[in-house]
Amino acid sequence: MPSVCFVTLSRSDYASLRPVALAALADPAIDLRLIAGGSHALARYGNTLEQIRADGLPLHAVARFLHETDDSPSELAAAYARAVAQFVPILTEQRPDYVFVIGDRWELLAVVSAAAMLQIPIVHHSGGDITQGSSDNQTRYALSTLAHLHLVALPEHRERLLRMGEQDWRVITTGEPALTALAAQDRIAPDVHGRFGLRPGEPFVLATFHPTSFDSAPPERQVEVFLQALDGIACAVVLTAPNPDPASALFLARYRAYAAAHPNVRLYDSLGTRHYYAAMAQAQYMIGNSSSGLWESASFRLPVVNVGPRQQGRVHGSNVLHCDLDPQAIAAAIARATDPAWRTGLDGNNPYVKHDTLALILNCFKHPWDRGRLLAKRFMDPLTQRSA
Repeated sequence: MPSVCFVTLSRSDYASLRPVALAALADPAIDLRLIAGGSHALARYGNTLEQIRADGLPLHAVARFLHETDDSPSELAAAYARAVAQFVPILTEQRPDYVFVIGDRWELLAVVSAAAMLQIPIVHHSGGDITQGSSDNQTRYALSTLAHLHLVALPEHRERLLRMGEQDWRVITTGEPALTALAAQDRIAPDVHGRFGLRPGEPFVLATFHPTSFDSAPPERQVEVFLQALDGIACAVVLTAPNPDPASALFLARYRAYAAAHPNVRLYDSLGTRHYYAAMAQAQYMIGNSSSGLWESASFRLPVVNVGPRQQGRVHGSNVLHCDLDPQAIAAAIARATDPAWRTGLDGNNPYVKHDTLALILNCFKHPWDRGRLLAKRFMDPLTQRSA
């Protein structure tokens, strides 16, 4: 029975990892080892370790490498060093057959660095994607270079990895696992309006906006423009905290002050998967720069105003409206997102959905791979189409 260390270090990767971990837990042919940490263990992000436990997933280890006040590039770099130092003994103790990570967060570089040095095969989901406006783009390709098996959401993602020199047999198209949770009947919370302190049926907007690495505007200007956009929203706004990136503490402080001064704004450190999807199902539209606005939103026919360059280049459904980080551009996009004529044309087609996603991922762990062949990666030279 293969033992697999599933690693989640933030709410963003947990949304995709959760359905896979639950399926692996129910599969008698897989020995699940769940390791959590990072922002999951911080109060400012809602102590989401408790959400993981509430989902029925056992925690085999917790990596506490982020401090509550970590915010600057130097502080996050030091946190990365602590993460590597913690994952070496964690993985040494667990002795898994595989390490499984999802996404493009900087924290995951620590996991795969440790696993690579310990010669543990790495299975990575989400390679081959593009988000040109964020440093996550560089992180994603670094993760792919270190990974030994690649599970990708779309055929074009697979093609990009092949052109990067990955061997054909290592790259498997599975679809996006976060979307498998949308088929569950419990995705709609019993009383989402009550949870948000709203009247039954009261309209609200879902907002999630993270600091952007490569925006020409400094973080102070990014959050200022976004809050100016919220000024123009008359209905309730359900706002979630940013990811633990540089300047996230600045963003969170500004969000807290803004919510305190605007009774229509509800700020949450984390909604949890079920309540977040409930919000997506019932919101009037979504505004910000979250990956969920491009992945899950189409399945809900949810209009999305995607602000700024963070998600630039990523495949999305017809429900997404892109606009610059500019008050007038955002206002114009909101006007279109709320236009009944435009909204009636949304078809709910989601390019990331694949009906057998979970089975494809679990079968990857159960396949009798040759460990030596997995670890001995060969570069397929795109100039000659031969292994170098």
